[in-house]
Amino acid sequence: MVESEFEYIEFLVQGGLQNNSAYSYGRYLEAVSRHLDINLNRSTVASDRQVREILARLSETNLAERYKNNCGTALRAYLRFLGQEQSEFRYPEEISNPGNFVEGAIKQITVNSYERDRKARNKAIEIHGLNCFVCTMNFEKIYGEIGIGFIHVHHLIPLHTIDNTYQVNPEKDLVPICPNCHAMLHRSNKPPTIEQLKDAMRKQKSI
Repeated sequence: MVESEFEYIEFLVQGGLQNNSAYSYGRYLEAVSRHLDINLNRSTVASDRQVREILARLSETNLAERYKNNCGTALRAYLRFLGQEQSEFRYPEEISNPGNFVEGAIKQITVNSYERDRKARNKAIEIHGLNCFVCTMNFEKIYGEIGIGFIHVHHLIPLHTIDNTYQVNPEKDLVPICPNCHAMLHRSNKPPTIEQLKDAMRKQKSI
């Protein structure tokens, strides 16, 4: 298992790496995790020494030498990613400071913190995949490389029922949703359910 894999890929792309190469880096990390049976996270990849130890173990496997070298490059980039002060993950539709609105701003869409939690988000995507639960859109299939790994994640439990002691369950509570459907699910104080939004789309298509 690789912690924050999708954010890692985004980090690489923002650093100038081509999308297909960044996606391959993620696959290299998965290969390391699988072949050595270890979780790659902030605890196991916290220093150069730990990276060297992982690579030493990897050198004893039957992986091709070039593949091992690529895994080493991906691991060192992963160490840089984990070492950075990661800002809270926000989507384009979120307004980070609700007190300041630019001219022409009409409304604010609020997405609760459970939907932005990286670990919960990654686990939900791992379980449910990257297709929108409402319209089935897949960004990679529509946009190609630029869409790899992109999707919003929506919380199924009404926000007013959540308190500070709540423990999110990525399998039961979070589902992948495209930005358009996500906006519709957050549009009113009485938002529709996934099935209600699906039904609304079916009715519109039949008109």
